[in-house]
Amino acid sequence: MSSSNTPYARQEGFDMFEALTQVKAPAMRPRMAPEDMLEKLEELKDNRTMAANNDAAEAMPVQQEAYAPQTDSYDETYDDGEDDIGATDAESSAGRKGRPRSEKSRKAILKAVNALLLRMSVQDLSIEAIAKKAKVGKTTIYRWWPNKTAVVMDALVNQPGMNVPLPNASNNAEAVEMLIDKLVRLLSSPNGPIIAQLFSEAQADEKSLEVFEQSFLAPLTDAIQYSIEAGKEAGEFRRDLETDIAVDMVCGPVFFRLMAHPNDLGIKFQTSYPAKAWHC
Repeated sequence: MSSSNTPYARQEGFDMFEALTQVKAPAMRPRMAPEDMLEKLEELKDNRTMAANNDAAEAMPVQQEAYAPQTDSYDETYDDGEDDIGATDAESSAGRKGRPRSEKSRKAILKAVNALLLRMSVQDLSIEAIAKKAKVGKTTIYRWWPNKTAVVMDALVNQPGMNVPLPNASNNAEAVEMLIDKLVRLLSSPNGPIIAQLFSEAQADEKSLEVFEQSFLAPLTDAIQYSIEAGKEAGEFRRDLETDIAVDMVCGPVFFRLMAHPNDLGIKFQTSYPAKAWHC
């Protein structure tokens, strides 16, 4: 009888078989559903598009907290929205108590706005469309922002590549020139029409105009005013120069072209105007 048929050998074989049968196979990664895969590909495509747009025109620095949402608001992450979608603005501003506001919901809303603006205008965009795209309730949006202008402005300044800081200027005159250059590049980029549409809509709504001024205009004009005042003290500008009028003079032609002749915000204007503006 061979040694392999001995009771000891058979018992050893049984022990090995039992050990092998107790080894658990590694858990397989669940496959992504086709609809989830398409949504992920669409998101990556949108991010590449926004980054490419902003690489072509580095934006001026924007104060991230220029508009501060209400601190006593609450929301729920990805609520079903059944009791929110039909809410009025008054009901939305009142809000309801619940878990603290979700940063995940906020990011989803901003991502949804940027994605929708690649396919439609600000005028065609609605809070309902944003809520549906972000998979949140309408009231969830109003807990973060008072109106459509505010959420669009927030989404705009949070786009990839939008917050590139300005390099250090050698003097105040150069600082003004750099600020105007950044403004021209921003308004001549694909984001220019969005800003023009926001500017247009804000003229008919006092709250929207306030948000537009605080989120977009104030950071720009404050920076230019500061450089002009510092330049007057340093002898770079005339001391009798009226700062407010000077800001209007250097920014006015840019916004006039944006609203009346957007096609004139071309390479020639981009390269020539910023260097001449502060001499006015």
